[in-house]
Amino acid sequence: MSADSLQSPQLQTLTLSAVVQSAQLVRALAHTGSAPFPAIKALIDPLFALNAPSFNTIFPDLRLARPGLEWLTVQARQRRSVENDEVLRYTRNLLLLQTKLMADTDMQSRLGRRLQSISPLSAPYSDPHRQTSAEPVGLHETERSFEALATLYQDTISTLPFRIQVQGKVEHLQDERIANRIRALLLAGIRFAVLWHQIGGRPWHLFVLRGRINRIATSMLEN
Repeated sequence: MSADSLQSPQLQTLTLSAVVQSAQLVRALAHTGSAPFPAIKALIDPLFALNAPSFNTIFPDLRLARPGLEWLTVQARQRRSVENDEVLRYTRNLLLLQTKLMADTDMQSRLGRRLQSISPLSAPYSDPHRQTSAEPVGLHETERSFEALATLYQDTISTLPFRIQVQGKVEHLQDERIANRIRALLLAGIRFAVLWHQIGGRPWHLFVLRGRINRIATSMLEN
């Protein structure tokens, strides 16, 4: 199964799961200081494909979408936990920031221009399908990319009248390397939120259409 072969409701669910996964990885970094590099890269790569010719370009490997899809099935069953509540809060905030970004065409233009000057993340040492935290070849170049994305987030999204407050351990939140990854992932999450809106997704879907999203996510996990 490829992204280009999916129907509209499946694409909406897949794209929403990417917003969720951005939130999941932000939480993991804030609380533990680490997150799988292949998962981070899969979410950040589409930032550099603003005019992607196909959904396969944005989602080249659907296996990496599993964590977000699994969370959507848990959310549909209303399983409450501190972790799920935090991920839900970040997801809702990303969707809210998307609406504010869509209303600011100047900021959209600045984001597009500056993304063109940032180098994509390098490929990792290991098989990209392995969920490890191994850092890639070209470590310093990768750190520069994270730093540039974090700075872009601060110069644009952080100036909007609503800001995401990330909770976690102080030692991780004050670590510049981790903070850069968190901001880069928030930027990626907003990019997916914009895409979700463009293909018909709306914030209220996360609650009103919870059952339908669960069914679609479950079916995609089984295939």
